[in-house]
Amino acid sequence: MIEFDRGIHLRGTSLWFDSVKKSKFSFISNANIGKFSPSEKVIATPETLRLIEKKIKNSVALACPYNRPFTIGSVEAELIPSGYMPGAAQIEIKTAGRSILYTGDISLKRSLTAEPIRIKGCPMVILKCENGAPKYDFPRAEDVMESISEFIIDTLTAGSVPVLLVQTPGIAEDLIKRLGEAGHTVSVHRSILATVRIYQEFGIGFKGCEPFGPNRTEGRVAVFPLRKGSKALNAIRNRKVAVVTEASPDEYSGIKTLYGAGAVFPLSLRAGYGDLIKFAEAVRPEKIFLIGAHGGDFARILRKKGFEAVPLEKPTQLKLF
Repeated sequence: MIEFDRGIHLRGTSLWFDSVKKSKFSFISNANIGKFSPSEKVIATPETLRLIEKKIKNSVALACPYNRPFTIGSVEAELIPSGYMPGAAQIEIKTAGRSILYTGDISLKRSLTAEPIRIKGCPMVILKCENGAPKYDFPRAEDVMESISEFIIDTLTAGSVPVLLVQTPGIAEDLIKRLGEAGHTVSVHRSILATVRIYQEFGIGFKGCEPFGPNRTEGRVAVFPLRKGSKALNAIRNRKVAVVTEASPDEYSGIKTLYGAGAVFPLSLRAGYGDLIKFAEAVRPEKIFLIGAHGGDFARILRKKGFEAVPLEKPTQLKLF
């Protein structure tokens, strides 16, 4: 049986999946799950634990590499790549002779920073589907990067400083790597640069990446965290701001207003609508539970495709077998 209440609890055990509230023991699928109260014990890949170590300094941290089965009491478990960002993992649980897969955030697209997703058949799947609406069918990263490069070149040609506001960790580091490999010199805010340095510990290389300096902006593109009111950002004169985020066209206007941006570029690392359907079709579970902002709508879409799909939208308990 599973319990859904600000996280997924595997009843009969102390194990939670991505618990937002403090619990005895929680699996953390990736370093970008949002705000959470650290549990007494946490389990994740070594990369995820490194990225969130400041958030879990009072927790007992258990590191488990990909593809190495282990046991939690009477439960067998294995972490497998989800393709989203460094260290991001799915967890497969075997109990009572059946298997359950919790996906966390997944990505089917090629990543420059994450290990490719491993798709494994499983009869019972708990799928995170934040992008489970048709409007979140994102363009290819390569096409988005072409548009971003055009924005950078046009801004520099006009004598202004291109500034990209980006979510970190995740999209920012992937963007910086792509920009460097495209030949741009990237001036990086210190908070993002700290995460870039951790990525480098994992063996991920970055070209053309340097610390941001207010007097060293000529010929460079500046990358800042996605937030308002930055003194360092406001100190850049003659700047032209764009936001790089996971967004649909109907959200662009509000984002521009909120951040004082002239453009929005829809770069996404997580699976969009179409890829979520592809994932479900590849795994072919007997039953699929959905969590995320669009779980209800996505469940109806999957039912039309022949899946037994159940959205988890409010605190509940469900019998799996």
